[in-house]
Amino acid sequence: MNTTAKLGGLGAVIALLLAEVPEQYAFYVALFIIACGAVTAMVPPPRAGSKWAVAYQFMTTIGLNIGWAENHFKPGQSGVRVPVADKPAAKAVVAAAGIPVLNKKGQPEQAHGNT
Repeated sequence: MNTTAKLGGLGAVIALLLAEVPEQYAFYVALFIIACGAVTAMVPPPRAGSKWAVAYQFMTTIGLNIGWAENHFKPGQSGVRVPVADKPAAKAVVAAAGIPVLNKKGQPEQAHGNT
């Protein structure tokens, strides 16, 4: 499923859910969503296996940190920042060291060389 379809579906679900919120509480719901997004942008993710890992992932979802807005740091994962031009070489070095390179879903990438 492509990103546009995912975001369109998510947007429809959010619109339906917000339509069910009584008008006098809409401001507080929007504030809660913004607060969740802000907290997950400022607070580093907990370590893998932490009792807070599930709560952190739930908060990132409520804060709409998805797609291009998704946090690059996740519980139990690190991010090595390199220039885009060096990304293939960096992935090759990491793979040569026997360290799996993870995809967006946190699963090891296949060795077909996609960047």
